[in-house]
Amino acid sequence: MKKVDVLVGAQFGSEGKGLIAGHLAHAGGYDTVVNVNMPNAGHTYILDGKEYMFKVLPNGAVHDNVKRVMLGPDSVFSEERLLEECAMIPGLFNKLIIHENCAWLRNEHKFVEKRSGMMERMGSTAQGSSAAMIDKIRRLELATVGSDPGEFTPNVVSHADWMEHLARSSNVLLEGCQGYSLGLNAGFYPYCTSRDCTPGRLAAGAGIPHHWIRRVIGAARLHPIRVGGNSGPPYPDQRELGWEELGLSPEYTTVTGRQRRIFSFSLEQMIASTIACGYTDIFLNFCNYDPKRAQLVKDDINKILAIHGQPGARVTYTGWGPTDADIKYEE
Repeated sequence: MKKVDVLVGAQFGSEGKGLIAGHLAHAGGYDTVVNVNMPNAGHTYILDGKEYMFKVLPNGAVHDNVKRVMLGPDSVFSEERLLEECAMIPGLFNKLIIHENCAWLRNEHKFVEKRSGMMERMGSTAQGSSAAMIDKIRRLELATVGSDPGEFTPNVVSHADWMEHLARSSNVLLEGCQGYSLGLNAGFYPYCTSRDCTPGRLAAGAGIPHHWIRRVIGAARLHPIRVGGNSGPPYPDQRELGWEELGLSPEYTTVTGRQRRIFSFSLEQMIASTIACGYTDIFLNFCNYDPKRAQLVKDDINKILAIHGQPGARVTYTGWGPTDADIKYEE
């Protein structure tokens, strides 16, 4: 029963997963979109001139063909933020399904992380993700949505009902956040996020059986980025670049608004993430920054996929701007 396509970041995050997720949700005819986001990631998608920035909902939720929008048990979010995002999409409440074990994010979680100095020590966004997870792991009272559903009582389901919804789905897009190299155990500890960012970890966090996975789509960018500040080193074959060196205006992170650090493309990073994630497809984004270099990097990725990816893996999509119209399907 292979019916799930998994989208993951192939680098340090911010590869444009929101763009390709929204594009795939419509072009791929998915009836169900699932994610397990935390507040330390924000995904942007522009549809018909309107910009959507989601920290909780899957970006595919904006499309009418999607009948189920599911927030998996590894999700962390605040009630206020979810209400805000639901208000962006008419009728969203009627198709929103929330696993009972999602973790509530509360103001005290942010306070704990900011007080610990995580932002200064390791470039953390200090949004409260790990503190909320710790409360859930400790089985504290009211740590999960199921124990205190508030306005989302009609949308919260038991694990058995969650699995039934997944079983009734025919075509599922599982949207990941951040990127492989930010994984807790991917080699950059402590300059990392609170969990691994692989397809297996993502599927487990969404309650999706691994044998349902059909495709693994990795999102990469021509020049990988890290968040600003003390966010850790790059790969040995990378060097940090200046935005002015590339003739570009600086980018800023969606969540914290900090200026991003930008690097040269790393073959070591792509090899490592391909081995760990088993890509069938790659979305190479921000090709418009340097079209000539983009072709060379695309060729390099295809060589890596031929050796380390799944059979027939290749760069399937390239991104040349911020909208659906800027995505090219590579024949």
